[in-house]
Amino acid sequence: MLEKVMTTTKIVQMDSLSARELERLIFYCGGSGAKVAVIEDNRAFELRDRMLDELNSIKEIIRLNKVFPDPKVADIMEMADSIAGKGINIIIGIGGGSTMDSAKGVAAVLSNGGDLEDYLGNTPLRKIEKKSIKLILIPTTAGTGAEVTKFGVYTARTGRKYTLNNTLLQADIALLVSEYTYNLPAPLTAATTFDALSHALETLWNRNATEVSDRLAIEAAIYILRWMEVAYDNPVEGRREMLQGACTAGIAFNMTGTAAVHALSFILSEEWHIPHGVACAFTLEDVMRLNMQDENTRRKLLAVAHGVFGEGAEEPLLEGLFHRIVELKRKFRLPFTFADINVGLSAAELSPLFEKSLDDPKMSNNIVPVDMKIVKEIIAAKSL
Repeated sequence: MLEKVMTTTKIVQMDSLSARELERLIFYCGGSGAKVAVIEDNRAFELRDRMLDELNSIKEIIRLNKVFPDPKVADIMEMADSIAGKGINIIIGIGGGSTMDSAKGVAAVLSNGGDLEDYLGNTPLRKIEKKSIKLILIPTTAGTGAEVTKFGVYTARTGRKYTLNNTLLQADIALLVSEYTYNLPAPLTAATTFDALSHALETLWNRNATEVSDRLAIEAAIYILRWMEVAYDNPVEGRREMLQGACTAGIAFNMTGTAAVHALSFILSEEWHIPHGVACAFTLEDVMRLNMQDENTRRKLLAVAHGVFGEGAEEPLLEGLFHRIVELKRKFRLPFTFADINVGLSAAELSPLFEKSLDDPKMSNNIVPVDMKIVKEIIAAKSL
């Protein structure tokens, strides 16, 4: 995985992780006196729980699990307050994107003080200026790439979702443990693989794109498209590859940020609590078609299509790529219309809700400018 050289996070890929191995890593990061808090979600996960129980018998750890989808400021502050003053110098986040973002948030608050909400929004009251805690992230889904990004997504007390962007949020170490993604349920596999795919594609049609981010994103998109169906169909096969593909996509979009798909997805999550990966999949083909109007984006997508299908003429390859994504979305039973997510509002009623997506900085990253007219067209197409 040569992409490792393009991130400051140390990446270790392994098939399994023992408590003894994790204890060694803790020692290397913080010495024998390291004080550790582990942030995990509250679902039953025997493999993780057995390893952490054994770790706790070797070295005392504090386990926190107030983690839910679209992590809330209040929950993160409750966890941070519960370990404030205890000398924690290593935080381990083990779980999906919400867990890893929660770990980033707790570490940031403990290092910088105040309330996490003070750091959110376009005009934050405070800035993250220091990092006094080592951060180790272990993904248990293959989608978010949060283990290698400087971003955290948080729900303010008002219900609005915000992206916090700061290099000090980035993990020191990412452990990609294949067996932690085995037997991931099909619906969760569908959502997380489409999240990873959207990261790669949004890097390509991004105003902040560079030659390096393009190269990484093209490689990630090809790899994800090759393996996502395998992972969906099989409890074990393709899991290691999807971890690598999602991580590479994370390294790529860490350079550019995301774009229109993610800006629109936040509204779906805020208003109807649609899971993040599902919300990204919802408009992916619509935004892809929009951005295919840009010649440079077409060239990049053609490179992806060549990697997936081989040689061929431009138009058939691009159409083939588009339809491949649509076919996978259909096979994965992801939503295409508002009716599919049980939203019965008319296009006229939906438009004001999505207008605030235009204020999201992610929207301005989109290579084809998005205005309310375009948003309304997308909403109308999905309201039929």
